[in-house]
Amino acid sequence: MTRLSPSVSAEAIHEVLTTPNLVHGAKAVWAYLHVVSDPQSQRGIAQAVHMDPATVSRLMRALEASGLARRVHGVWLPESPASKEVPR
Repeated sequence: MTRLSPSVSAEAIHEVLTTPNLVHGAKAVWAYLHVVSDPQSQRGIAQAVHMDPATVSRLMRALEASGLARRVHGVWLPESPASKEVPR
């Protein structure tokens, strides 16, 4: 029950996984959100990646602040860095 979102390019994955602005746990959660077949609740993410729910809450806030995830109707959806303007 996994998928690789066709909207995520190798460049976008590389950009997120190599950014110094996110801790490794947030990068792992972002990658997980991109490969699961359905939007995930915070509790579901915590169980799937074997992290404490409070840790996942902190990581999701960091992803949301970075524009890499958004919460819709109680579930989390991944966002691609390519979907926003990146200053160079």
